Amino acid sequence: MAEAIRFLGLMNEANSVGSFPTTLKDLAPADARLALSIHRFVTRELGVDWRGAGLVVALSAGLDSTALLLILSALRQRLNFSLTAAHLDHGLRAESGQDAEAARELCRRLEVPFRLRRCEVAVRSARTGLEDAGRRARYAFLEEVRQDVGAHWIVTAHHVGDLAEDVLLRLTRGASWPGLGGMPGVGGPCGLLGADGKGRVLRPLLLVEKARLRALLERQGLPWREDASNEERDFRRNRMRLDVLPLLLAENPDLYDVTRSLWRVARMDEEYWREMVFSVPEFRSEGVFLRRAALAALPRPGRLRAYVEAVRRLGKGQVRSSALFALDDAWEQRRHGRVFQFPGGVRAELDARGVLFCSDDTRDKALRCGLKRRNGAKQSAGFGERGKTD
Repeated sequence: MAEAIRFLGLMNEANSVGSFPTTLKDLAPADARLALSIHRFVTRELGVDWRGAGLVVALSAGLDSTALLLILSALRQRLNFSLTAAHLDHGLRAESGQDAEAARELCRRLEVPFRLRRCEVAVRSARTGLEDAGRRARYAFLEEVRQDVGAHWIVTAHHVGDLAEDVLLRLTRGASWPGLGGMPGVGGPCGLLGADGKGRVLRPLLLVEKARLRALLERQGLPWREDASNEERDFRRNRMRLDVLPLLLAENPDLYDVTRSLWRVARMDEEYWREMVFSVPEFRSEGVFLRRAALAALPRPGRLRAYVEAVRRLGKGQVRSSALFALDDAWEQRRHGRVFQFPGGVRAELDARGVLFCSDDTRDKALRCGLKRRNGAKQSAGFGERGKTD
């Protein structure tokens, strides 16, 4: 309670000196330049025209998301977009209610509509773990708000420090290239895709350092909430941030520049290969199908990218390089009937005519809609039953 009272006192103090910017002119010159650089990143590097768009901002009331909402508020008039902030109280900490009230108060001062929900994430964590359950609940809530208000994008406050952590986590999981370059600036985690199959999550701060966000809030005199669980080493991501990244930064103080370069190269490679293999995956009621003839026309690097693209179109997670090589070896050796498991419940089933990527989601949807393959034995024999192809 004392911390909440202190937060509101700081907020009132900031408000008394007019520190809630409504335009770029209200920001210090350095902060206005930062805001404009973020706009250029979104439009030029991410290829997103967000002028006039509706944005749902994921707001935890922590440093990063507070800075994000402040920047977007200052850009709001210039770019004519509408803002809605959404806060999910995970119910994991005694002070989580204070975080929610801090988020609500910030939105009130910035005149941004605010949505709040409380969710007992611990109850949902038995199967997937606490971190994953929280992430899924959070993005499901954000997507619900986005659809409810008719917004175009969910906007998160991931910055280059988060990107560096993500690169390290992907490396330890054995991610393939270009996924090893880290999270995309535009994407849809946990299968969060729009009706057109495109990701609805926008990360405008992805190449910005946290120190610049901190400096912004300190210049404005704005407080933020600290989540004590970020200092706990029970989670791998925290260990990466607290233990591994400081060692790497000590070895190379320009590590974040390296991370930015790696991210940019990965995105260029991803765009190139996606264009090269775009026509290979075919949507079917059961999932995504890759014909043997189309795969045979590609070199091995192209086939690996086609497999990655198939998983991406199902809206699922990252793919380990070892699984891709094993699948391609089986394809080359015509080991029909083999089934390979990928993240997110995705399966790749080999048949004489090609490879079918499917998941429980696609199979269930096909059954609910009463969709059945026509001439299944002729088109893709055996895809309906595990392992029966010959």
